[in-house]
Amino acid sequence: MLLADLSRSLGLSPGPLGFALFVGALASMLAMALLGWTADLLGRRTFIAASAAVFGGGVAGLALAEGYAMFLAALVVLYAGSGLYDVGINAVAVDLELALRRRLMSLLHAAFSGGGVVGAVSAGVMLSAGTDYRLLYLLTLLPLGAAVAALCLGRLPDPPERRGPEDGGAGRRPLYRNGPLLLVAAVATLGLLSEGEMEHWSGIYLRQTLGFPALLGGSGVAVFYGAMALGRLGGAAFVARYGNRRVLLCAGPLTALGMLLSLAGTWPPLVVGGFLLVGLALSLVVPVAFSLAGELSPGRAGAGISVVTTLGYGGFLVGPVIVGGMAELVGLRLALGAIAASGVAIFFLALLLGRFVKA
Repeated sequence: MLLADLSRSLGLSPGPLGFALFVGALASMLAMALLGWTADLLGRRTFIAASAAVFGGGVAGLALAEGYAMFLAALVVLYAGSGLYDVGINAVAVDLELALRRRLMSLLHAAFSGGGVVGAVSAGVMLSAGTDYRLLYLLTLLPLGAAVAALCLGRLPDPPERRGPEDGGAGRRPLYRNGPLLLVAAVATLGLLSEGEMEHWSGIYLRQTLGFPALLGGSGVAVFYGAMALGRLGGAAFVARYGNRRVLLCAGPLTALGMLLSLAGTWPPLVVGGFLLVGLALSLVVPVAFSLAGELSPGRAGAGISVVTTLGYGGFLVGPVIVGGMAELVGLRLALGAIAASGVAIFFLALLLGRFVKA
């Protein structure tokens, strides 16, 4: 949402913006690959607090960026901190599921989507009221600090096993050669790739390509996040009835259909309605992938989910870069068709998974 204002302020076209997002994505992937294991070494609280501090520094850097070089540096810090923060938070979620023996991932991811709704609507309202986007960036540090404080002061479940860096690396390496698990990781990558593209480019598409005002542009993004939250809140019963793979078989085509509707015209109800369908369809893809990872790595669910998380979040970070490069060549409307293509690919990967998992 705020990225549209920041890129306009710096005079960035999709190409330079896409390159900056690529550099940030690379920084995040390197941070997760090189430092993610320290979540076990340092402990969850210390790891999350440290990564949140880096994350917050990147947010502040965006608020203060006056030129492309500073913008690029801020993105590197922001994405590195964000990637490590995601590793820590998902590790806590896995610990909680294992401790309580309950499927909570979809509910926890619903909270993330709900935060997206609140952020998009709040930003749209405040921008419409004339609030400077730089101040809005700084205001996001308040809920981040409150969430980290609550997490660090609260009681966290103990990980089922603690490993040093050498043992952790040796334990994960064979799973990177597990074919079915890599299929699941590919599904998660496509789902998160689509989420990342929607998060970074949908607001720019609505406000710059279609010329929607700030409030309407923000409401479109909020509808997507709201649909994600609702889909995840009600997802447990849906998955229990139809099974993980059948959910993916439905989610893929619905994602493609919703995105094509959004790109088919400029009528706001059609565009926003398409965003709604995309959000509902994508809402269960990543939680289901995490569940399948645990199913395919019995006794090593945490390690299996770490493989899917690392590869999947690479898609979340690289997706916006792909759209930026394509937008420079063919325009943003056609570039966002990559989300529809991802939906089709999820469908075919779910068909392949039929050889390894139940319905």
